[in-house]
Amino acid sequence: MRHPRLNPIRLRRFHRYLLYAVFLLLFLSGVIWAYFNCLVSSPEDTNLQKSWALKVHGAAAMATLILIGTILTTHVRLAWRARRNRANGILFLGLLGILTITGYGLYYFGNDQLRSWTSWIHLWVGLILPLAVVAHIFLGRRTRPVAWRKQSQPGQFAPKSSR
Repeated sequence: MRHPRLNPIRLRRFHRYLLYAVFLLLFLSGVIWAYFNCLVSSPEDTNLQKSWALKVHGAAAMATLILIGTILTTHVRLAWRARRNRANGILFLGLLGILTITGYGLYYFGNDQLRSWTSWIHLWVGLILPLAVVAHIFLGRRTRPVAWRKQSQPGQFAPKSSR
């Protein structure tokens, strides 16, 4: 028989590290693309680097959407019911929503002016997102009940209550 986890809101270690790795890949590929697109003086010579950065960025974005979908059913639902870290969670999901919509727009908006605005919004929100991730983790840890904070190891089982 499986024992209930002491902290069911906290993501399991593998899931958490997979999210961190995919977020890091997504962020770095976006920064690399922005570097070669905006800051390199001769953009003609950087087409290969930009192409690979966009391919990796697109793949990481799809993986991110799948991983966010997996945490909506447990992590977000349980934290929402427990009234924990709501404001920061809403901000975090809102930023991800903006990135999803602007990422879609970068491929499908035909108007050059709209596409230019979409590109800048996507870039700046993408640069801000790591701060939102760190804030979400920090504030989430601060809002843990005292019994969960004293947990010596992640994934430790809840102690049996004495009657």
